[in-house]
Amino acid sequence: MKIPAAWIVESGFSRYNAPAGKNPTHREEPMKAAITYVHHSCFVLELGEKTFLFDYPEDAHLPEGAADAAARAVSGKDLTVFISHGHDDHFGKNLADVVSPAAQARFVVSDDVPDMFPDAVPEDALVVEPDETYRFAGMGIETLMANDLGVAFVIETGGVGVYFGGDLAEWIWPDMEAAAVRFTENYFQAAIDKVKASGVHIVFQNVDRRMENLGGGLKLLRQVCPPVFVPMHSFGDTAGYAGLDFDCDPRRTRIFLYRKPGDTMAFECGA
Repeated sequence: MKIPAAWIVESGFSRYNAPAGKNPTHREEPMKAAITYVHHSCFVLELGEKTFLFDYPEDAHLPEGAADAAARAVSGKDLTVFISHGHDDHFGKNLADVVSPAAQARFVVSDDVPDMFPDAVPEDALVVEPDETYRFAGMGIETLMANDLGVAFVIETGGVGVYFGGDLAEWIWPDMEAAAVRFTENYFQAAIDKVKASGVHIVFQNVDRRMENLGGGLKLLRQVCPPVFVPMHSFGDTAGYAGLDFDCDPRRTRIFLYRKPGDTMAFECGA
């Protein structure tokens, strides 16, 4: 896939038409933002005039109130939907119904999704491949190959950087052989290095309590130290996050500890 000439890949992050010496994820003035929890790894992020919906799952995964929370959060918005991969806890095939309350909607979809569900992906969707860079609807988008399925996203809009990890995580299970553990640790560390180099402001990352290492989420948090960190991949067991030691400086990083669908955290970022 040909990368547009205006797109410059620098220090692991895609810098689009950035003035010399300027980090594209730096703003002179803060941007108003809000994050709404829907379920599991599904969130709505409002950034200024733009709104993003991440990894809306099949209805069977949604608890009571989650669909309504998503509908309220996207109602009347200029919406971009990001789908990291085709697992049904991250992708629902009824996307047209989900986005119907929005004023307008566009879609960014990992390329495994149309391979599995060609009839569920809108014809005008941007279908992205791993380890590529794109310019779309005024946003810079870089993809990282997930080590489960699909991609993670690094997004830049209006001088604010966002990382959404999808199923890119440190998947270390009790029965794994030592060689597989080392490979997984090295793979995830390389991803952390890319995210840290990007200078993102908001990070959505798996903190999966099924694994002793929590899927590497806290490792990424400690190394990247973003201004806002959102743990995800909870399968709805959100109460478990309250007891974790996130081990970060609260003066530098704010943790979104949601409890139920519709919970929202408002903040400013990017200055």
